[in-house]
Amino acid sequence: MASAGEVGDRVERLLAEFEALSDPALAARAEELVRTVVEFYGTALERVVELTPDPVLERLAADPLVSGVLVVHDLHPHGLEQRVQHALDGVRPYLGSHAGDVSFVEITDDGVLRLALGGSCDGCPSSMVTVKLAIEQAIEHAAPEIVRIDVEGVVPAPTGPGGRPLLPLATADKASWVELGEADMVAPGAVSSARARGEATVVCNAAGTLYAYRDRCAGCQGALSGGHFDGRLLSCPSCGASYDVVAAGRAVSGDGHLDPLPLLASDGTIRVAVPA
Repeated sequence: MASAGEVGDRVERLLAEFEALSDPALAARAEELVRTVVEFYGTALERVVELTPDPVLERLAADPLVSGVLVVHDLHPHGLEQRVQHALDGVRPYLGSHAGDVSFVEITDDGVLRLALGGSCDGCPSSMVTVKLAIEQAIEHAAPEIVRIDVEGVVPAPTGPGGRPLLPLATADKASWVELGEADMVAPGAVSSARARGEATVVCNAAGTLYAYRDRCAGCQGALSGGHFDGRLLSCPSCGASYDVVAAGRAVSGDGHLDPLPLLASDGTIRVAVPA
């Protein structure tokens, strides 16, 4: 099912196709048609929101699809900053193992979200990509009005004007988010293996926080599933190498590390991002 943002993008593309035609009158009528339909549904939705009790409206706003439509019509019960803060709260437990913490700085008038990232993951080159995808996913669902994310922090990343690390919302290396199962599928201290669009993964539950990695040992390249997990360290069943799943999959001895996958547990389900 397409999100409100995806539908909006498609409408924009179709209108652009009309504008590219040689008949400007036809393009103007097409734009008027879209505007009339949106205004009609927006007026009806506003009446629905007025008649809906607050507890029910909160439940509706928690649904990603409904939330996106409410945002489009400026009817969401929560303001932009509140939605951004809530989204960041949802990814902080995951970010903690990769980049320390992320804090809100400001939202500019032109829709740029500024964040500050604390900590780093030395020797883990995939960490910044992991952090980037997790933040993007959370913000995109909660606040589609945000046009770009700028992040300040001591984390290696491509730099923009003034040497500031940038975290663009739209990226070429977009990943596919895949639902793995129920959020309680992995008990504390346990490991579960699953396939995400052909990619073998392992999901570890360390003291209630979930971490996902490719099911591949950094040393022998064998599968990690079936290895011993003590609640923090995951050992390869083939070569015995151990990795700290809380510290971004770093090897206990040596320089190797596992390949982390962005994971979000929300709405009772677990989703991981598999790079294209």
